[in-house]
Amino acid sequence: MENTKMEVKINNMEYTVVSNESDEYVQRVALLVNKKISEVKNNNGLLSTAMLAVMAAMNLADELIKCKESADKLRSEMSVYMEDAQNTAAELEEKKLEVESLKEDLHKLEIRLAKRETEIENLRGTQSRTSAPTQTAPSQSTARQESRPYRSADSPIKEMQTKYGSNVISRGVPKNQSKF
Repeated sequence: MENTKMEVKINNMEYTVVSNESDEYVQRVALLVNKKISEVKNNNGLLSTAMLAVMAAMNLADELIKCKESADKLRSEMSVYMEDAQNTAAELEEKKLEVESLKEDLHKLEIRLAKRETEIENLRGTQSRTSAPTQTAPSQSTARQESRPYRSADSPIKEMQTKYGSNVISRGVPKNQSKF
């Protein structure tokens, strides 16, 4: 925008102002200056025009300095908030990666559990086909063999419970996931 001349009225006097700002903006500035001079005049009507202008300028300078200090304080606070937001975003991303890692570990354990359960079923099926039709008490070695797969199947779960807490591991494979 190029410089334009315009007329403003301050303290009942006409002034010609040259500015590259819009007419509306210059009129707003003139109204603010006129208001400040009127406030000073209302508080002390015996001041000369020059003294009114100086006191109004002092009041405006005071407001300007306080606004700048307030803006600087807000910028500083915003900087701290932005840094906090960046840290929180980084922590969130880290937690997402940790959750994905835990999901992978859980999936691997579910696969291991499913394999072990299949092995157990195969062993039971083999054992029932090879066992005699008469009902006899199972030998102590057979009872030990049946209990071993359960212990070995529990060991990865116990590892996860020790590592991540006892509430993390559920028993069984979800119905919607394949066992392999």
